[in-house]
Amino acid sequence: MITEKRHELILDELAKKDFLSLQELMDNLDCSASTIRRDLSKLQQLGKLTRLHGGATLNQSVVLEPNLIDKRTQNLQEKKEIARSASELIEDNDCVFLDAGSSTLEMIPYITSSNITVVTNGLTHVEELIKNGIKTITIGGQVKSNTFATVGPSAIETLGRYRFDKAFIGINGIDINYGLTTPDDQEAFVKKYALKQALNKFVVADSSKFNKVYFTNVPIDHDVSIITSEQIKQVENYDLFTRHYDILGGKR
Repeated sequence: MITEKRHELILDELAKKDFLSLQELMDNLDCSASTIRRDLSKLQQLGKLTRLHGGATLNQSVVLEPNLIDKRTQNLQEKKEIARSASELIEDNDCVFLDAGSSTLEMIPYITSSNITVVTNGLTHVEELIKNGIKTITIGGQVKSNTFATVGPSAIETLGRYRFDKAFIGINGIDINYGLTTPDDQEAFVKKYALKQALNKFVVADSSKFNKVYFTNVPIDHDVSIITSEQIKQVENYDLFTRHYDILGGKR
């Protein structure tokens, strides 16, 4: 197994459990103690985890995530345009995941499909969904005070119980070289696992998110579409983005 793949698997395992022993990692990855120790040392140097006696724990990101109240007021009209387009993809009887982002929050008033179920890790989303008469399920976990998102091992475990017709996630940065990124490790893992559980996968992002890079990568498959607005035509590297990603909205 190549080093990069082992690193990804180690971080995935730590996202499911607060602490993993050296022996657990050896068993889960079928690797020797010396290999796991080297991997843990490298990941600690990268700031991804902290080595403890006999094992490791995942780091909380040191990069601050803007709070949800501030994010809701940024590029609001563009977000509403994107939200309307995204909500039109939801069909009757769908089971949908909405993550705890400001862009996905703006989708809720535009959802008109009947008999749908929405699963979310956004506490603010729960209130808005209920106001709009939408059947709502919230996943457990630790609540982040700045984004009102639930994260951590309990959230990941709960996500594993569901299969979604469609998943919509927000993102902080989209870059040609570094892909999709977000400031927080824990939220990145929730996004990753939600997309994994979905048949149709969507990233909802306004034009300000392009050419931005943050702390943690959110790996995506080729079948993920990015829903954005006409303003993407004004961003640097627009043509490269349209060739690199499946862009919905803002096409010539």
